[in-house]
Amino acid sequence: MSRWTASAIAWRATRTPCRHRPPSSPGHFLPIPEFRFLAPAEPGQQRIERVVQGDRDYSILLAEVDDKPYALIYERTYVNAILSDLAFYLHLGTGLMTLFSFLLGTYLARRVVRPIGKLLGEVSEKTARANLLAGPPLTFSPDDYPNNEIGRLVLGLDQFALRLHGFLERESYFAADVSHELRTPVAIIRGAAEVLIEYPDLPDVIQQRLRTIHRQAVRMGQILDAMLHLAREGGEEGDPACAIAEVIYDAVADCSFSLAGRPVSISVEVLERAILPVERSMAYVVVSNILRNACSYTREGVIAVRLDGHHLEIVDSGIGIPEDRFPALFKRLDKGEDSSGFGLGLSIVSRVAERLGWTVDIQSRSGTGTRVSITFPEQSSNNFSK
Repeated sequence: MSRWTASAIAWRATRTPCRHRPPSSPGHFLPIPEFRFLAPAEPGQQRIERVVQGDRDYSILLAEVDDKPYALIYERTYVNAILSDLAFYLHLGTGLMTLFSFLLGTYLARRVVRPIGKLLGEVSEKTARANLLAGPPLTFSPDDYPNNEIGRLVLGLDQFALRLHGFLERESYFAADVSHELRTPVAIIRGAAEVLIEYPDLPDVIQQRLRTIHRQAVRMGQILDAMLHLAREGGEEGDPACAIAEVIYDAVADCSFSLAGRPVSISVEVLERAILPVERSMAYVVVSNILRNACSYTREGVIAVRLDGHHLEIVDSGIGIPEDRFPALFKRLDKGEDSSGFGLGLSIVSRVAERLGWTVDIQSRSGTGTRVSITFPEQSSNNFSK
């Protein structure tokens, strides 16, 4: 017999009263020597009393039999002991079942959670690579996991990772190939325009057209560079420095020709000349897209551009933006009824701004013009006065 079992029996022996079985003749006429304090029941009535004497417990029914006071005695000590034992064993069984359920549940939970934790660690480790295209594709081995739902999840994740790697590889190759293939013809167009501009005998009209061709060739080269940077997964290479004021002046010059024949002017106010650690081509894409939108939707009035150390603000007096368009304003292929483009401009602005850490805020209502505010991170700009 174990020490625990012996202790439990000893405890029950000190706790459980002596068991007494009911007497063979429990009925007596009053008075009863052991229960002299019992009062007879009222004529024609009955009552039950609970009596405790020492370690014994009784239930006594008082009534009249043959017009004499009579008591039917039922000793509850034995029943109480049985019920006490039953309660004890119920509590003991409940405790043991609770302990067993806890241990079993902990064991099963660890068996279920352990593969999930392992998979989470593997995913975190593999996706922490700076460049997912560098090195072999991400793979997950179902053989390292149980052959159940988790194993099937790992198999599906492995197939998805291979497809994702192929997609990233194709996108990267496409961006690099397009940039490489278009840079050469753009450079040729730009060089030819520069050479033709130097001819002194060309009429002014031809000179203006050549300058426009040259400016657009430069702009196309900047856009190609920006798209190539945007397609790369990693951060900026090297230590770029961009004079944002010069980008604004170039963007204004490129957009001015689109205002020909309309009473619209562009004013530029530079309070501080910020030097930002970003690629110039990407900054140009953001500023030029916003300025082109302002020029496209302004029929008359002024387009005001204001730059300080940490903010760029572009305000126009155009037709504005309806409120119902704001939820999808930066989505691809979303455009207004008056737009003649493809709905990509603000989507590109949003992606480039997110890559650069800039915040773009647009405030507008239909018929009241539009205010676009761009905030640069404070730690990323160096300022000097105008």
